[in-house]
Amino acid sequence: MRQQLIIFISIALLIYFGLHTLLFSLLIKFFNPRRSDQFELALLLLFLALCFITAFIWSQFSSHSFIKWFYYFSAIWFGVLINLLLVFTAGLLLMAILQWLSLSINQRAFGIFLLVLTALYTSYGLYHATQVKTKFLSIPIKNCPREWQDKKIAQISDFHLGIINGEGLTRKITSKIIEQKADFVFITGDLFDGTGDDLYRSIEPLNQLKVPIYYITGNHETYLGIDKAVSAIGKTKIKLLRDEIVDLGGIQLIGIDYPQRGWRKDITPILEKIDQTKPAILLYHEPAQIETAQRFNVSLQLSGHTHDGQMWPMKIFTSLIYKGFDYGLHQKGDYWIYTTSGAGTWGPPMRIGSTPEIVIITVK
Repeated sequence: MRQQLIIFISIALLIYFGLHTLLFSLLIKFFNPRRSDQFELALLLLFLALCFITAFIWSQFSSHSFIKWFYYFSAIWFGVLINLLLVFTAGLLLMAILQWLSLSINQRAFGIFLLVLTALYTSYGLYHATQVKTKFLSIPIKNCPREWQDKKIAQISDFHLGIINGEGLTRKITSKIIEQKADFVFITGDLFDGTGDDLYRSIEPLNQLKVPIYYITGNHETYLGIDKAVSAIGKTKIKLLRDEIVDLGGIQLIGIDYPQRGWRKDITPILEKIDQTKPAILLYHEPAQIETAQRFNVSLQLSGHTHDGQMWPMKIFTSLIYKGFDYGLHQKGDYWIYTTSGAGTWGPPMRIGSTPEIVIITVK
């Protein structure tokens, strides 16, 4: 497992520094600075690249207010890097088209325009990430008990509470759930981010909810440490389901842990324990294990994890990885799955092409 982790980190760092190198080349292409200015630009990009890595490592050992701000602005740079690459690559393509059409353009002025465009694009992403929407669904469940008719489930996922997202996000979501008068709240993983240490304070607003709250772990709880997550929610009314099945008035609720890093999980032994004549709702952080859930007549699977890509063009990759189940409601016979885009962010505190949400599901 340690060898796999070393390989993963090595590849991630190679890509990360490779992106900074690509940005350096693009900026040189557009602005053609003097050699001395090129050296200063290279040093600046190296410094910015090291900022996010340093902030992430530092945040594991300290929660000083300076670290929080340092981490926040470093995460913004991570997003700016992606946006600069997208905008300048598109600009390069446009310049090639104009040259093919024998049209001239002031390259430096066009580069300045692209910088302004990136600033606007980034500002939109930062703002849009704060606009949590409420999505409404009506899902029929076969053999649904009469007492469950028109019950409301609030699904929330991927808060990523830590240094960037905190108590304010939780209060906003709690007020939306209270407003919708949900009967149950299901949290489908990544409640915590893996950074920060004031975990209880960030989830304390959920205690205002007067309805049952069930929660499963996601991959970021494994990064944080399951014991830390368990300790924090132990002070709340949240019920953590760890490969467990509970009966909620005729509907079986199955909560499955996310596997530890480097492990693969077979959920078959857990699903073998359910009564297949009764409806069952499966909470699993990742939109995976779909065929297995179908085989055991699961009625509804609720997942998260993907953030619906969070920032374009990541949506392309999440759709390919999860074969179209990366976002939204899908049906296969009597089986339904809903993958939410989640409420928070990871890495860059921005969303472009993806809207943060809570989901209100009315059972039919």
